Amino acid sequence: MRISIFHFTIVAAALVMAAGAFAEDPKELREAKQAYEKASPHPSEADRARYISRLVRMREKLARGKSDGWQAVDAEIKRHPAPADSDAQALSKLVVGKWESPRHEYLFKADGVWTMLPEEEDGQKNTNGKWKIEGNQYLQSNQPDVSQFDKMTILLLDEKDFVMTDGDNVMYQKRIRK
Repeated sequence: MRISIFHFTIVAAALVMAAGAFAEDPKELREAKQAYEKASPHPSEADRARYISRLVRMREKLARGKSDGWQAVDAEIKRHPAPADSDAQALSKLVVGKWESPRHEYLFKADGVWTMLPEEEDGQKNTNGKWKIEGNQYLQSNQPDVSQFDKMTILLLDEKDFVMTDGDNVMYQKRIRK
């Protein structure tokens, strides 16, 4: 079989780029990936959730340290969404409560209404809308009466973290404890 110089060059360039991208990943991320991949060829949902939780903590640490490695962590987190057939009712119960993102605090009510906190500012009702969960999809409208929802894929939702992606960006929220 004869390989042309052009094809060889393309393959070699791809390998160099892949090796370079891998080398840019923080060491802690490379180690976490290897441990997760070695743990089981078919990880359970609990294994996946623990792995994503570990990555969330890693990302927080990298972001606090103003390290560029957080982008690689975001990319890895996006590779492991919650299962498409997730229990929407159970996830919906987990969403109810107060959460904070890096920019705002939010209240998610059991009736499917969300509000940016504080609920009122200067006598005006703050930004709010509707929310619901279908499988691993978080759907949100920015107006209470709108039937069109923005859709995001849930990556992790537990007692501490609510992590989702719109396909490009990863959004993080932490539960607010009283």
